Amino acid sequence: MGTEIEIYVGRTAVPDANYMGWQNCTDHVFYEADFFRRPRNSTHKVVRDVSDQYYIEPPETYRYFLAPAEVVRKRLMIQGYTPEFCAHSWEVSRLHQVETYQKFARGEDSQISADLALMASTSLSDWLELVRRQEKASPDKVITGRHQPWHIMSLLGAPNDVLVQLALLSDAFPSSQVWMDCSFLYDDDDDPRTPHQIAEEGAAEFADFPEGKIIVLTEGKSDTRIITAALKAFYPEYADAYQFIDFEEFRIEGGASVLARMVKILSGARIQNRLLALFDNDAAGAEAIQSLSRIRFPRNVRLMMLPNTKLARSYPTLGPSGRLRMDVNGSAAPIELFLGRSSLITPEGTLRPIRWSQWKDNVERYQGVVDDKDAICSAFLASLEAGSSPSTLRRSFPEMNLLLQSIFRAFEDNTPPLI
Repeated sequence: MGTEIEIYVGRTAVPDANYMGWQNCTDHVFYEADFFRRPRNSTHKVVRDVSDQYYIEPPETYRYFLAPAEVVRKRLMIQGYTPEFCAHSWEVSRLHQVETYQKFARGEDSQISADLALMASTSLSDWLELVRRQEKASPDKVITGRHQPWHIMSLLGAPNDVLVQLALLSDAFPSSQVWMDCSFLYDDDDDPRTPHQIAEEGAAEFADFPEGKIIVLTEGKSDTRIITAALKAFYPEYADAYQFIDFEEFRIEGGASVLARMVKILSGARIQNRLLALFDNDAAGAEAIQSLSRIRFPRNVRLMMLPNTKLARSYPTLGPSGRLRMDVNGSAAPIELFLGRSSLITPEGTLRPIRWSQWKDNVERYQGVVDDKDAICSAFLASLEAGSSPSTLRRSFPEMNLLLQSIFRAFEDNTPPLI
């Protein structure tokens, strides 16, 4: 057989299987236990009978997937391919086919007109029976030809989803075997790997460069709202590269310890997107990152504290010793300290102070919080809505610009593999 993917239900080929990709077959259709490596004389008969004709000289050993159609159908059901969904997909495709091909009709006696008339009056149950009848009429042949299930007028190739096509054929032939010749995957007859192992090795090669948007995890809804708004205002051309957790819609609690748990859970689930966990530059954030220090995260996961800033090196604080200016980087520099001096100034013209709250034993420093967080956030968001240009905003809010630049650099070393 050729190098194109071909999946069969009995002797009937799934029309668009090649568009699926063989790796997806190992994810959705066939499992490790479905793989066979057998000498030709002990290969399953349906595989040997169909495949032999495609080789000038049939191979001595066949490697292939094979599973009962009823088992494959259940696997598809688990993934959402219910009878109702597949019937709806087939019906939508039928109506679309009729509408599309009516323009090719050349008169009442044309073949297209006859096919369209049949298509317009055929139900799914009628069609399934026609498919069964066709295979029964050709017991010694691979089903081919103009009126077979994958023909453009047949209605099987119409649903765009390959798994719908496979589900429909599995419904038509529930007692058949679903199979795929895997010989094209092997250059070496002695290669002991299964297709799943080959797929995993290939996935591992590209795992360091995942596709899709970068998911940014923050400590809470305020951080997400602020960074999202700033990204769109400061760098609108890059905003769509990032996706943020929706704390408000799903009522997710916030905090540094919650963020630490979240990044562990998502990493454990092997999320393929790049994940950036962004902790506040305070004692709680440092403690949370320290709690993760012994975990070996995959390369698509990065932990980052908000960067140190010049503003935070000498910032007013309130504590048992009274009002002092201190370096609060690492102990009390949350997102609010990145919203600019104009947002942090009180009506009296002074910076809103940091108040020391609790001692963090694990990192041996006090945690501090800034006064009037809501007022600071509101002032910053109002500045963004004032209509200033991105370049003006970047100059006016250097701390936020530094933060966004740090986010941009988080995966700069995550270069793709050479192909």
